[in-house]
Amino acid sequence: MPGVADVGIEFEKFLQSWTAERGNLPASVEVLGNGFEGWLKFEFYFWLIREHGLRATCAGEYGDIGVEYGVALDQRRASMDIREKRCDLWVSDLEGRYHFIEIKVPFANRNQGKMFNSASDDYWYMSRLRSQAEKVSTGSVIIVGVNFADERWDKHLERVAGAADAYRQTSHCGGRVPGSQSLHWAVLTTHYPQPVRDAVEETSL
Repeated sequence: MPGVADVGIEFEKFLQSWTAERGNLPASVEVLGNGFEGWLKFEFYFWLIREHGLRATCAGEYGDIGVEYGVALDQRRASMDIREKRCDLWVSDLEGRYHFIEIKVPFANRNQGKMFNSASDDYWYMSRLRSQAEKVSTGSVIIVGVNFADERWDKHLERVAGAADAYRQTSHCGGRVPGSQSLHWAVLTTHYPQPVRDAVEETSL
């Protein structure tokens, strides 16, 4: 079925397409003074559709990809305070399950701590999704940072990564945005095992 295997690999390819197709884009983005999460979400969304021939969700019918979805959380987990987490983006994997994605764009300013706290919270939730009911393949947080020194960026990412508490298998990837002097990126992903049998719970997608 149409879908993607790995969110981190796809996001890296997406960033590489900026240099190949729109060489002035990285430099234009890195001088922005405000967040651009909404723009980034839809850029990645339309790129995935184009690159993989995905069917967009429309007219109330689910396709292979969509935006703004309230994914159910596992209420058995300690400290769970809400029933669902609204994620920025979801996309099918290659086995009939789904990748759920949150996006954060922190700047190296006085609000950076707040932004990375929010990213940590997002990653905590993405590691505690109601996996069988939602047919979860992975839960990811994508972070694009503006104007961070390497040491400060690494320290922030280490804190975000710790939010998953090694609860499940995780993977992290990242680097500098190609063609940019001051943009870093990272994708932190929690991987959910393939269920042994079909879930008895009602699926949401």
